[in-house]
Amino acid sequence: MKKLTITGKSVEEVLAIFEEEMKISKNEYEYLVIDKGSSGFFGFLARDAVVEITIKKEFYERKLEEFLKNIVSYFDSDIKVSVFAKNPRLFIAKIDGEGIGKIIGKHGKGLGALQHIATIFLNRLSDIKITVIIDAGDYREKRKELIKKIVENAVEKISAGVERVELDPMFSFERRLVHEFLKKYPHVHSFSEGVEPYRYVVIERRRNHDNIHARKSRTYNNR
Repeated sequence: MKKLTITGKSVEEVLAIFEEEMKISKNEYEYLVIDKGSSGFFGFLARDAVVEITIKKEFYERKLEEFLKNIVSYFDSDIKVSVFAKNPRLFIAKIDGEGIGKIIGKHGKGLGALQHIATIFLNRLSDIKITVIIDAGDYREKRKELIKKIVENAVEKISAGVERVELDPMFSFERRLVHEFLKKYPHVHSFSEGVEPYRYVVIERRRNHDNIHARKSRTYNNR
């Protein structure tokens, strides 16, 4: 996930220094020897060893888990944390325990803040952009069902004649869910407005859909 090219007197020295400085174990990285180096002849024509090191996902999983465990311990020392990489750019963290309510916070604001700082932390260790998603006690699944109902209620209002519905501010993953749920309703379209953390989704009646529907109706009536 992150590649480093390091030079030193020998391959062994390069790896030893790298492990010490990064606090990384042997199973958390891979390496390719570009040049084994040479001591030369009586010091002449000596050259350093060159090693290309690739840090594996296991390192990032461990670092993120340690980071989150340290934070949640201030809420409840018995909260369990598990982390896994779904792919190199997406890490999923699950937390569970009696004290997760305090972490989730009102409307999930605490959970959103924790996710934000966890993403910043992991991106500082990587050379590619990484997204961290944290789920606490299946909160996201429950939230997903609630958002689905919110979308259905908004669509009902528009179907009844309302031109525009503005939803309450949501996190980015929640807004994505809204847009996804709305794909099955061709007579509406959605977009986001505002600035984080107050960004919200707007749902509007699709004008061209009304025109198409009217033309189809006229065509049918003229038959």
